[in-house]
Amino acid sequence: MIDQDSPLPVPGHHPLAEDGSALRRYERSREDAASPSAIAAGEVVPFEALADRIAASGLTPGAGAILTGLLRLGRTAIFTGGGAGIEYGSLLKTAARPDHIGLHVQEAADHLKAHRVDVLVVPGMSGYPVGSMYSVVSGIPAVLLKKQQHTPGADTARYPAGSFVIPSYTGDGDVVMSADLPALQDIVDCVLTPQVAAQAGGDELRLTVRVAGADDIIDKATMSQAVSESALIVGQAAVERFVARHRFHTGDLRPVEREVRVVAWVTPLIKGYNRPHEHLRRWFGITPFAGLNVTSVHLDPPALGIEGLGVVAFATRD
Repeated sequence: MIDQDSPLPVPGHHPLAEDGSALRRYERSREDAASPSAIAAGEVVPFEALADRIAASGLTPGAGAILTGLLRLGRTAIFTGGGAGIEYGSLLKTAARPDHIGLHVQEAADHLKAHRVDVLVVPGMSGYPVGSMYSVVSGIPAVLLKKQQHTPGADTARYPAGSFVIPSYTGDGDVVMSADLPALQDIVDCVLTPQVAAQAGGDELRLTVRVAGADDIIDKATMSQAVSESALIVGQAAVERFVARHRFHTGDLRPVEREVRVVAWVTPLIKGYNRPHEHLRRWFGITPFAGLNVTSVHLDPPALGIEGLGVVAFATRD
């Protein structure tokens, strides 16, 4: 994995220029169900040979454990809103399996701590189980972007600042994602209070909030971009409220330099064949940390291409 501690600004990309009042819309294209090609059985590593193949590979211990669990519990599937994909609910969503994902969570937590992350932002209840694990192991607080069904033509003013609308991957229709603003404000207050105390004798204040995104999978990085831009909007607003209250209660009128940055993304699974790494580098200058980089999805027979390993088959179901 490539670590980049200091993401560079992207020319022409100014999400904070908006006040957050407009409901942003993001589109993600559906994957063609016919695109995951059939593959000859001889080209696929059978599940029974997986342990030896992992041992001979360069996969991290966390990645190897995730892959074993994914191929034992998961399957390939066609999703209503997304096309061909991976069903991994029994590993990461509707059940939590520390025996399979615990080592990866520790590796991701180390990555987050190395990037000095202050707060995690996690989209939707599907991503929150693993996001909570990242949070607990790393000691970094996490905020949920709550999901609700979008009603076309609804008054966008009823949504909190920083909300956005995006098509559902697993179902039909659009959903609106919104941050829990009171929860985020309290986290930002806890991050900035010691920064102010440490600068008590200075001529100005420099306040920084370092944000990371976390999700159960990064597909085309459309959701990751939306979450990151939302985090910048609501994070900046939380810093402004902190500064206003600080000045009101203390009379401290020193100049304030504010910075809210997205510095990392962590996920168990990333679909490398959709080139999400390039998307996030282009928009935010960061390279996501992923347990497994999926290079292809195959429906016949059910199998996954895995970077550093090859094409591997799912376990045969009874």
